[in-house]
Amino acid sequence: MNNQIPPSLFEAIQTEPLWLQAWVMLLGLSLIASVFFVVGRSEGGWKLRPECLAILASLFVAGAIMEWLYAQVGYVRLLGLGHLIGWTPVYAYVLWRRKKIGTDTWFGKYIHVYLIVAGISLLIDAVDVIRYLAGDGELYLRWA
Repeated sequence: MNNQIPPSLFEAIQTEPLWLQAWVMLLGLSLIASVFFVVGRSEGGWKLRPECLAILASLFVAGAIMEWLYAQVGYVRLLGLGHLIGWTPVYAYVLWRRKKIGTDTWFGKYIHVYLIVAGISLLIDAVDVIRYLAGDGELYLRWA
């Protein structure tokens, strides 16, 4: 067994079981997919969609926080704090806008998929952070 903690969060995630790696991939793709909807056609012509810009920005903010946390405390449940800080305001904004967006378009369908996938992740992250604060901080001790 290798006793060294991987140098990056990405490499630590690669040591996880395949099902968890698949979940992380689905999660990332569901946020990155907003790139395809950043510009949309409206009655007045083409316009930027602020929901998509916010989702993309939140992806980078959460990633930066998680990389910083990984460097500070390692591969622990507290890493979920990056998603909670970076994604929750955007999630709330998109949730608030969902009725106006609807589900009649590909963009509307995407927004609802994003809300489901990101919502599941935020619930998992909230549980992880609570567990960390309650003293159950280690994800795995495979590098101990």
